[in-house]
Parts: sequence; structure tokens; C-alpha cells
Amino acid sequence: MRTVLLTAAAALALTGSAAAPAPTGPHHETLRTITPPSGAALDAEVDPAADRLYVSSSDGTAHHLTVYDTATGAAVGDPVPLPAPATVLALGPGGTLHLGLSTRIAVFDPATRTLTDDRVPVSGSVTLLAADPGQGRLYVGDQAAKSVTVYDTATGAAVGDPVVLPFHPAGLAVDTTRHTGYATYVGGAVENGTVVYKNVLNAVDGATGRLTGTIGLGTTALGSMGVTVDPTTRTGYVANLAAGTVSVVDLAAERITGTLPVPGNPKALAYDPGTATLYAAQTGTASVAVVDPAKGAVTETLPTGERPAALALDPEDHTLYTVAGGAVTQTVRRTPEEPTPEPTPTPTPTKTGEPTPTGEPTAEPTDTASPTPTSTTTATATATGQPTPTAPTPDTTDTPDPTDPTDPTAPSETTSAQPPGTAPDSAPDTTSGTAPGSAPEALTGSAAGPALASTGGGRTLPLALAAASFAALGALAVVLARRRQRAEEEPAP
Repeated sequence: MRTVLLTAAAALALTGSAAAPAPTGPHHETLRTITPPSGAALDAEVDPAADRLYVSSSDGTAHHLTVYDTATGAAVGDPVPLPAPATVLALGPGGTLHLGLSTRIAVFDPATRTLTDDRVPVSGSVTLLAADPGQGRLYVGDQAAKSVTVYDTATGAAVGDPVVLPFHPAGLAVDTTRHTGYATYVGGAVENGTVVYKNVLNAVDGATGRLTGTIGLGTTALGSMGVTVDPTTRTGYVANLAAGTVSVVDLAAERITGTLPVPGNPKALAYDPGTATLYAAQTGTASVAVVDPAKGAVTETLPTGERPAALALDPEDHTLYTVAGGAVTQTVRRTPEEPTPEPTPTPTPTKTGEPTPTGEPTAEPTDTASPTPTSTTTATATATGQPTPTAPTPDTTDTPDPTDPTDPTAPSETTSAQPPGTAPDSAPDTTSGTAPGSAPEALTGSAAGPALASTGGGRTLPLALAAASFAALGALAVVLARRRQRAEEEPAP
């Protein structure tokens, strides 16, 4: 049996090792690809509070804004016609949506599904938008004017003067905790007869609209593009397109603290503070890199459409929306639960071929057919779990007096009994030490037979009945012996 159990345990171990383990770490799952009803997707923005996704699209002549349910991916209502292509979107206070329409900014009210055009007129061309709903600010990157301007979303008026940059802004993000906007630019200039490329991150105060800091990011051509911010640690991430890296910036100290390798020409960035995960659109590989800043490495690559250009993140559901190939890919981050280990049962080895007993014989059998003697006891073997036979009741007319000192005690285990109906001898046999008329010898040890040691066989009941019958005969022999002794003591008539 032990060999069988060991073989079964080995087979279970091999089966467990062959099975594919369930994912134990975070991973991403593509839920669906959302395609606009007409034209190609230009930009996307998500409203976590309302579970709504906004997608702007254009086919060159017709331009639309379509609202989707983030849970099902189904369109909510009909597409809203736009007067011009909305190349950039930003979510403002109260769930209002700001749309960059080249030379102006429009506002869409999702409650009434109405569009207000020319909400903010812009001198130049709108290429970047970023909003701070808590402060009621909208940051606008103007390519033609090479500037970043802060607007009040309630009035549509500019806050302070535009911040003019040496080159047009390439990336724009907002730290909504400290109400500060960050814009990148990259450009070449000739200094002492040599072309020098400058990559700079600029800080703009949302309360005043003024430039409050500049951070140099190196001299790589086609360098700093997309930017995102972790407001918890006050860390900025800047994508370096041609270098295939992402710069890690300490925004408080205004210095670079590290570099993350991200191949595939990273451009647009998004950061999820709840999971400490950085996403980088890889324009050269049609994918999005999932980066763990703590490990300093790409941990996963998410396939998308061609040339991913924009990212929108829902930090509540940890869902990423990637604009690529004229559509929007919806990807969610999954974290599987840790499996509960099952306790391993410990097999109890048993001897091969032996039946398992269901009961044990009583340790001290008791003679139930006669009164208890004053010295030793007569054993009546009974098996636990089997019915106990009732011995015949002997003749009680001559029941010996237990207080009589001449009353013989119950026979010991070495005595032998005379069969019933046999005349008693005239004198005890002193050579054998066995009293005449004593009870039969109790069956013990191997003499009792295997059936008395176990209740698992079918012969248990007959043998138990036989043992009880021997006990009854022993009791009858005791009575006959006592009668003979009294007869010998009485005087002859």
C-alpha cells in the first residue's frame, strides 16, 4: 500500500508541474477596438465619472464627435457634426469637453448634447490642449505662435500673457495637484558655427500664466516630445522620440534623475498613479509599451493600430485608450487574485492485504453467566460491534454462597472442564493442577483464532456465539462441581 501511495503522489506532482500556471502578476487585456461611424479617429478623451468616451473623427469633408459607453463600447446617441476637424480634446470642469478646431476652441455640453463654437478664439493654430478642472484652467499650445497660453474655462479669457517659446510646443501636460502646466519643445540652433539641438521642459503657473522654470533635457535631434506627470511624487516623464528613451525628471528640483529605455520611437505618454504604470506610444512599432518606472524596464507590449498618436487614460478603471490606425483600442489592466493553496493530505500507510478492523475486542472480557467470584474472573470473549449472545441461565436452586470460605473460586486460565453429562471423579486430579468440573480454558492469543482478533470477516458472529456457548458450559460445570463437593461432605445415611 505504501508503494501505491508513493506512486500516486509522484503522479500528482508530475501532473501539477505539467499544468500551465495561472497569471500571478498584472497584465493587460484588449477589450475592443472602437471605430468611428465615418472617417478616421483623430483624438480621444475619457470621462471616468460619467463612463463616457469621446472620439473625434474626420473623413476630410465631414467631421464628427461620437460619444461611447466605456462599459459596452456602444455609441450613445448619434454622432455630433463639427464645423472643423477636432484634432485635440480636453475634459474640463463639470464634464464639459473642449475641442481644438484649428483656429478656435469649441465646448461640448454632454448633458444637453449642444456644441458652442468659438468659445475661445485663438490667434494661430491649436495643436495641444490640457485641462485642470479643479482650478478651472485650460492650457493651449499654439504651434503657429510658438506659445502656451492659460485660459479661464468659466469666462474664456486668457490668464496673463502667452508664454512664448523659441520653438513650437511638442508636448503638454498638467500637474492638477500643484496647478502647473508643463510644455516641451525641441529645436536646432547655430551656435559658433555649429548646429545645436535643444530639448527643454517648461513650467507654466496656472494662477498667473507665467513661465516659472526651464529644465534642460539634452541635445538629441527629434528629442523631447510627449510629456506626462505623476502628481503624487512630483515626477515628470518626457519621451525622446529619436533616442528611444524616456527621461525621468524631478520637477521640484528641476533636474533629470534617470532614463528609461523605450524602443520604437516613443511619443505620446500617459501615467496611471494608482498602479504606478507608465504608457508610451511606440510610433515605429504599432504598439504601446507598458513601463515600470521602479524597475526601469518595459514589462509588456500592447499591440495597437499603425502609428499610435494619442493616449487617454481612465485612472479609476485603469483602462487605456489608444488612438491608432484611424480607430481607438480599449485596453484594461488586470490583476488576478492570489490562489489559495490547498492543504496536502498525508496518507496513512497500512500493511498490504490486511483488512482494516472496524472494532477491537474488549480488553477485559466479563463472565455474564454467573455471579462475580471474590478472587478471579472468568473470561467471556466478546467482540466490539457484534451482538452479545445471552448464555442459558443455570439452575439457581443450588447457587453457591459467595460468603462460604469453602466455596471454590472461578477456575484459572489453566483449568480444563469436564464435558457436560460426564460423571465427576472421586477426587481432584492433583497432578495436573486442574480442579474437576472447572470452566473450559478461555481462548487467548493465537489460540482464539484470527476471527476473534478482527470484526472485518464474515465468520465473526458464529465464532462469537461459540465463545459465548463455551462460557455458559463453564458456568454449568462450576455448579455441578459444587454439588459434588457438598455431596461428599454430607455424612452417609
